[in-house]
Amino acid sequence: MTYRPKFSMGGVLGLLFILLVLAVDVLLVRALIVHSIRPQQINLITFLIGLVVIASLPVLVVAAYETLSWFSLRYHLDRNGIAIRWAGIEQIIPLHDVQRILPGGQLTETMVKRHGIHWPGHERGEGDVPGIGHTRLLSTQPSAGQLLIITPGEAFAISPRDPDGFIRGFEARRAMGPNRLLERELRLAPWRQLSLWTDQTAWVLLGVALAVNVALFGYLAARFPGLDHQLPLHFNNLGQPDRIGTKTELFALPIIGLIILGTNLALGLLLYRRERAGSYLLWGAAAAAQALFWLATFSIVP
Repeated sequence: MTYRPKFSMGGVLGLLFILLVLAVDVLLVRALIVHSIRPQQINLITFLIGLVVIASLPVLVVAAYETLSWFSLRYHLDRNGIAIRWAGIEQIIPLHDVQRILPGGQLTETMVKRHGIHWPGHERGEGDVPGIGHTRLLSTQPSAGQLLIITPGEAFAISPRDPDGFIRGFEARRAMGPNRLLERELRLAPWRQLSLWTDQTAWVLLGVALAVNVALFGYLAARFPGLDHQLPLHFNNLGQPDRIGTKTELFALPIIGLIILGTNLALGLLLYRRERAGSYLLWGAAAAAQALFWLATFSIVP
């Protein structure tokens, strides 16, 4: 039987936060276009505002994932075990592992050392409960509205909509006995099982490439107000300028670098499972390309 969690404002608050961040991003981008890019009034402030917009993207991804976790949270109970499901992830707790189920309202002390992601109506993370120990939070309610599934070495805090019915269902199914044995495990969605998430070499290569590219945008934005409107953009073999362009064309250098980074990122991801070294080569080449664009910039910007 599957139990829905108790209703809370967690999902609504998550959606409101996402909409708020998107609205701020739209306003900032509009301000950049109207007041900086179109009139060519680019400066370091322009870059910093753009950086804020870019930095908000991972925040949006995390907020969207956590909001999806709230909407998809379910507790499934059968004669073999309890399955807690959210956002493509499944925590399996064998019924024979469960020592007892304790209503959170019976606790006299509050949780300590809590960490993870939580806001009103959304509790996902870990903590230590006095007298219970390490506890994983997978709930839409604060401590008083939770049920603690206590197992050896770990507890799980959940919040089924019908806690009394959940406890009765647990006792009835445990009395029936299992028809197959389960092991406690955390089943991840396929995309969460990729070794890329813990591949430090990949993250260093991509991080360096992105940082060098973003820094070039910042450098050009900071130098932009003091540059002449027209600059020599290319020189012949004799060192004489053979192409003159506006200073806004300088931004073609980091833009091309960003395109190279995106292309190599996509190709590297396609190769990653079969030929990890090839992925490293592509991502390292992307980082090297960013350095070359810096050298090109120094040859143009006086």
